[in-house]
Amino acid sequence: MKINKLFLIILITILSVSAIFAAYLWNLFARISPETEEAKKVRSSFKINWSDRVNILLIGCDNRKNINVGSRSDTMILVNIDFKNKKIKLISIPRDTRVLIPGHDTYDKINSTINPAYWEDGGISLTLKTLENLLNIPIKLYVKVDFEGFKKIIDSIGGVKYYVEKDMYYYDPTDGTLINLKEGEQILDGDKALQYVRFRNDAQGDFARDSTGKIYGRVTRQMNFLKAVALKLSENRNILKISNLINIISRYVETNISSSELLKAAITLKDISVDNDIIFLNFPGNAQFVDGLSYVVPNEEELKELIENELKTVKLNTSPTNSTPSTP
Repeated sequence: MKINKLFLIILITILSVSAIFAAYLWNLFARISPETEEAKKVRSSFKINWSDRVNILLIGCDNRKNINVGSRSDTMILVNIDFKNKKIKLISIPRDTRVLIPGHDTYDKINSTINPAYWEDGGISLTLKTLENLLNIPIKLYVKVDFEGFKKIIDSIGGVKYYVEKDMYYYDPTDGTLINLKEGEQILDGDKALQYVRFRNDAQGDFARDSTGKIYGRVTRQMNFLKAVALKLSENRNILKISNLINIISRYVETNISSSELLKAAITLKDISVDNDIIFLNFPGNAQFVDGLSYVVPNEEELKELIENELKTVKLNTSPTNSTPSTP
């Protein structure tokens, strides 16, 4: 049985994952989706509506042991899956997005919510609640992967042929992070791919706009790389590589989506096209300094319009989002 690959991979490669997936053997699926206490708490009684849309949050975390204060999420991508029309829409949430933290009556960066070192109730549950408040749509499903898992996933598919648009260099002696890439077309293995999607040490940072309003920076680079990964996977017909990929995923991925749901979603989306049915959306916001700190401040009006026009789904309530003011 052959099932289109892009979907589960999007759920699984997180920083980049994209959307087609192929499952050949049920027992491989059964290894995915560890039943952690956090997963059970977040999921509760939520059921996927296979005739409508579902939102899934992809989270990439830095869990390296030499990080003393615990990790913050480095990447968040909201995946909106329209099962009826066979469309997948992705929007990258900048990690510096300024949000109201539920239950704490204070604002902070969205990437702090994953970590109990910053918030007593920090974790997946707080992250999802915070995004639900910001976007006013239900987000109950998640997939989380760490840096090591991301690198191994990219290596398992033989790397990705990609054009690096400029020289990139950054070194952080506090945690040993080294990014050193040269401009030009090349094969990015897991380590180089992680360097590319993490790089933000330039004038663009995570998020910037040009004179026409077009967004560029790390967020755009991540989405472009995502598509390259998706295209590579859609061309890969080698069952051994897919099996190896799933084995790797089972060791490095945490999710509250069951194996049966993954299989059903993959079958439902088996005819999806990487070029035509996967849509990347821009997060409406602006880089601003608030109280001396750098944030991406959401534009509430544009965000509301984006949700209405592109991510139509069941709303949590009819009140405006309680995210952040449009100006500090």
